Amino acid sequence: MSQTVLFVAILLLQTVFLLFMIIFAYTFFEGIRTVPWIRTRSHIARAMLELAGFKAGNTVLDLGSGDGSIILTAVELGGSGVGIERLSLLVWISNLRAKLRGCADKAMFLRATIFTVPLPDATIVTCYLFPEVNARVEPRLREAFPPGTRIVSRDFRFPTLTLIEERRQPRYTLYLYQI
Repeated sequence: MSQTVLFVAILLLQTVFLLFMIIFAYTFFEGIRTVPWIRTRSHIARAMLELAGFKAGNTVLDLGSGDGSIILTAVELGGSGVGIERLSLLVWISNLRAKLRGCADKAMFLRATIFTVPLPDATIVTCYLFPEVNARVEPRLREAFPPGTRIVSRDFRFPTLTLIEERRQPRYTLYLYQI
């Protein structure tokens, strides 16, 4: 009996490990083509929203939304949001997190690329994108959003947007821009 339990436990651990490796490989190799997924911790998401002057009722657009952390934080603070993410697995995880938190009606996650999908209305835009991606998306932001729209980028600058404020922290830097 104990050998059977041990065998099943080992088989289960091997299956979990294999699933973990598949998920890791998927996000790593898919992410390496543009920007890899780096999870945004809740304190960083809050700092980004605070820097943008977030207020209850605001709508946040997160470009490259990963696991949905920034949008879910915005909902937690009384707003709503849309996340655009290229990796299907991360969109699925984001939607699952929103359902588990009971806020799927205020948080929407789209599987799309930020260069092809129509950008939804938002009062604040957040992102963690490499400089070359920021340069490519900047004209779309200027076209899609009215003057005064606030954009917060983590760690990477936009080439010509108006920089309003820069906040350096020990492990990250936030940049506030305005269109």
